[in-house]
Amino acid sequence: MDATLDSHRSELASRILAFRAQVQEFQRTIENLPQPIHPLLDQSLTTVLTQLDAVLNPQSASLLVATQMTEEQWIAPSACLPFGIFSCDVQGRCTYINPRCEEIVGRTLEEIIGDRWIETVHPDDRDRILSPWIEDAKVGRPHTDQFRVISSKQDIRWLNVRTAPMFSEEGNLIGHTGTIEDITSQKIVEEKIKSSLQEKEALLKEIHHRVKNNLQIISSLIYLQAQRIDDPRAKQIFEDSQSRISSMALVHDSLYRSQDFARVNLSEYVQTLTSSLFHTYRIQPEAVNLAVNVAPNVVVSLEKAIPCGLILNELMTNALKHGFMGEETGEVTVSLMSHSSQVCLIVENDGKILPESFELQKIRSMGLRLVNALVEQLNGQVAVEKSQKTRFKVTFSCA
Repeated sequence: MDATLDSHRSELASRILAFRAQVQEFQRTIENLPQPIHPLLDQSLTTVLTQLDAVLNPQSASLLVATQMTEEQWIAPSACLPFGIFSCDVQGRCTYINPRCEEIVGRTLEEIIGDRWIETVHPDDRDRILSPWIEDAKVGRPHTDQFRVISSKQDIRWLNVRTAPMFSEEGNLIGHTGTIEDITSQKIVEEKIKSSLQEKEALLKEIHHRVKNNLQIISSLIYLQAQRIDDPRAKQIFEDSQSRISSMALVHDSLYRSQDFARVNLSEYVQTLTSSLFHTYRIQPEAVNLAVNVAPNVVVSLEKAIPCGLILNELMTNALKHGFMGEETGEVTVSLMSHSSQVCLIVENDGKILPESFELQKIRSMGLRLVNALVEQLNGQVAVEKSQKTRFKVTFSCA
């Protein structure tokens, strides 16, 4: 009789400790919520914790009376809580559920006692939740998960479940206790938001696709018009405009293919645009070599990607058109680096060197004046070096 009583007492003490931990965790959760909770709830939880501490007080008068009082005091406060309380044995068979738990699963204590709780879990979620739960129980670690259950009315409900293992005095696992919260309404709202976001993403994707197509149409029209112009200078103006429009279309094409419609992978964009410009100006590889050194995964916003693309377009065009005007041979190098949220774009060539009197701020060239304006738009800086190579260095923040 004493051995049985000690066993009951040990099991009950384990349940109380685990239950107390669950109540404390729930109390911390509601304290961290942005909206204040009714003060009566917080007082009720504090009262429950006080009662549980009193039950665990070793100064009990009689072991039998203490055991009976413990059972009553453990069950009574659990009936008043706004979340479900349950306990089960090692095999997962339910040994107790409180009234709130009955409301959530739609079954009474008498109906669920002895049943394995996993049988109420949606078939598609069982394999996902069972293994992690067992692994945590083996090492005595609490476990939290969200999954679907099928109620007695055959409707599907989402639950947020926190469990804690219970051990005997010998350290053997004897069961589990835990809390459940019905988060079905929250999940429904999340699904609606997710669906709405997917619709907006599809719309943004379509917008970028149409903008890209429209820019390509404009570029093609300018190209066709340029073919009918005999004046070389006027024709060059049309071709430069076509190149600038193509660089903007490429940004929207990158966004159309990306999963993030607000940010552009500048590394991929620079590589693609550089190769496209090199091909557009029909530079012979045997005469002029193109070297591209790009750091991976440099990401910037759409507002900075387009000016950066236009800057690269102008600097590349300048290097290819003016650095190698005759029979010169050499190399054009494009570098992209990122450090401490600063992006550095460098375009250099070892062709024709700029004159000593060259000053970027005083230049009358449309392309380089555009570079100055775009660098100011980026809140960046541009520097020009005229030594053995012509080197343009543009720095700006990617934030």
